[in-house]
Amino acid sequence: MAKKLLALLLAALMLVSIVACGGNGDKDDNKGNDATDNGETTRDVVADFLETYDPGATAETRPPEQELEYDFGGHEFKFLNSAPIYSMYIYLAPDATGDVLDEACVLRNVMAQEKFNITITEETQPYQEIAAYAQTLIQSGEDVYDAMYIGCQELTPLVSESMFVDLLEVPELNIYKIWWDQPLVQRNIVADRLFYATSDLSLMAFEGVWAMYFSEGMMNELGLEFPYQLVMEDKWTQERLNEYTKEAANLNGDQSFTYDVNGAATYGEVTMAGVERYRLYAFNTEYVERDATGRYQFTAHTDDRFKTSWETIISYFGAGDGRFMYGNSTDLAEDGYFQVFIDDRALFLSAELKGCTMLREWEGTFGLIPQPKFNEEQESYESTVFSNVLSFCIPTTNQELSRTGIIVDYLTYESYVNLLPRYYDIHVGLKALSRDESKQSLEIIRNTRGIEIAIPFKWTSDLSTALCSLAKKGSMEIASTIETYQEACIAAIDKTYEEYPSHGKKG
Repeated sequence: MAKKLLALLLAALMLVSIVACGGNGDKDDNKGNDATDNGETTRDVVADFLETYDPGATAETRPPEQELEYDFGGHEFKFLNSAPIYSMYIYLAPDATGDVLDEACVLRNVMAQEKFNITITEETQPYQEIAAYAQTLIQSGEDVYDAMYIGCQELTPLVSESMFVDLLEVPELNIYKIWWDQPLVQRNIVADRLFYATSDLSLMAFEGVWAMYFSEGMMNELGLEFPYQLVMEDKWTQERLNEYTKEAANLNGDQSFTYDVNGAATYGEVTMAGVERYRLYAFNTEYVERDATGRYQFTAHTDDRFKTSWETIISYFGAGDGRFMYGNSTDLAEDGYFQVFIDDRALFLSAELKGCTMLREWEGTFGLIPQPKFNEEQESYESTVFSNVLSFCIPTTNQELSRTGIIVDYLTYESYVNLLPRYYDIHVGLKALSRDESKQSLEIIRNTRGIEIAIPFKWTSDLSTALCSLAKKGSMEIASTIETYQEACIAAIDKTYEEYPSHGKKG
């Protein structure tokens, strides 16, 4: 097996050295130039990967069942996936283009195809339409797709209609192993059942993690120390962010901090509206908690930490003193949050990890760090995933669950251990980031990614929106706002449990 893998890796290296790394069709947003920022070519990067190839250093031992031989008789293993969306790398079965990530995916799939005697294909539907398409197909009873990737917020309403298989009842899926996203797995178990999960098999769960970028140029101009050391010492907190952003806020002759594309004012941090909820998650604060039985309960009205966290968020986001500004949510609009950062008008940018590739052509140099903790007493950083992340699920029309579990777990393991993690670090790290400290931060962000369980089920959506509005206005009417939505949130949770398929395995 090791010799075959090495041969395939070498073949991939030859492909990368032959095929140009330019874009192709609808994937242009994800491509870069042949050279990395430090002068290395993509070929050099792959060579480095081969020299340091050591899966044992990054993952648990391969499960014994993956060493067994299988022959699935030429079966076409078919994924349903989203069409390209939000400039994120979401491909499961790309063509061989010479792009590092494409080649990693192709190599992984070739290994699986040879091992199991299958072919792997994917068909796509528009991101906003994929759930309705899947629902119609599953209701027809036609067995078309072995597995699906659907946005979790569109997926969860279909669970109560018995559209998907409980992943805990597919023993071939090593769902509690490290190659599955454990924070999301643990949170997503409801009524002892799990109907969707994420992993590195689809990189949207990585590309969609919220992080912070900072301008090295502005840091130098302001005479500030790069915050890497604070991050590594677990001291990167909202209080320290306040100190940095206060130094960056400057009217520079403008009449106010209201953003003017032709103005000169500079800001501490820029992002788009609605990101306050991601800062709340970074503070390790949620709307719900499990009770002694494992059932989720609404706790925002009784949790003092919840109120304190929102007070901290509102006093920062809504102060209007230049420490923070809301940019247009359109990525590269002239007043967009990315463009404000690119124009050297903000010291920090809060955005998803996809920003690493979006900022690749920027002439400036940026660093990457996690979102801040609430305070130093908080045990770890918390990095939230995009709220409607594409999630793995198995339709109930699938009649070969064992086969699906064997193949998907193998693909997931290979993605985590041998291919995608290192290729992804190379793709993002060496081409977009200039310092080893940023790569260390990337690992922190990756290892702490998760999503609040209330988001996929939309238990607290209206309350969250209302609280975010308070932050934008600088209003501290937190208690009355929670009281307004409290009964609706509790009712939404109760409704989920009443309708949720039961009698699955315990997590």
